[in-house]
Amino acid sequence: MKFTTTALALASATLSAAGPIATVYYAVPSVLKIHTISNNLNTPDVKTSTIRNGNFETSTLYDIPIPAAAAGRTCKLVFRASNSDTVQGTKSLDMFKNSFTDLGSLKSGNLRDMGIARLVFNPNTGYYDFNRVDVTPTVESFPCPAGQTLHWEAAAVGDFDVNIVKQDFAYDGSHVPNGISVVWQ
Repeated sequence: MKFTTTALALASATLSAAGPIATVYYAVPSVLKIHTISNNLNTPDVKTSTIRNGNFETSTLYDIPIPAAAAGRTCKLVFRASNSDTVQGTKSLDMFKNSFTDLGSLKSGNLRDMGIARLVFNPNTGYYDFNRVDVTPTVESFPCPAGQTLHWEAAAVGDFDVNIVKQDFAYDGSHVPNGISVVWQ
């Protein structure tokens, strides 16, 4: 028992000397829809399904609410895929800001506005990295739009591109959400 108490006291002193640990927060989509290019329709879903394969093409639309608690913070787009997700072809996503205001009621169209990033899947980390060569990312570091909802779209890159990634719709407080999210500290 004496060893356990000493070890705990030492561990406690070590942790307190290290300083405070920054708390990380993630915002995840409240609404996700698949936009089918051929018929212009938007269908609710639980995964990113951004595909270009021959004559078949889809993109994925997101509403991501940023809470008021993020005021004064710096945000960053994060996109993560797990081993059970399907990423093939160019393994890339072009991200766009969109001009729709309520994805939940948007039955058709995508109202694409401007490009905000190109992401490329890194199989070594499971994350999509920012490609700074083809597109200058504006969402790698940006002032958190506290109390607002981000309206974004992921589109396929190249002739053959498949990105089917299950979306986490809640942040559990300890694991990086699968799919798209916005992080701040």
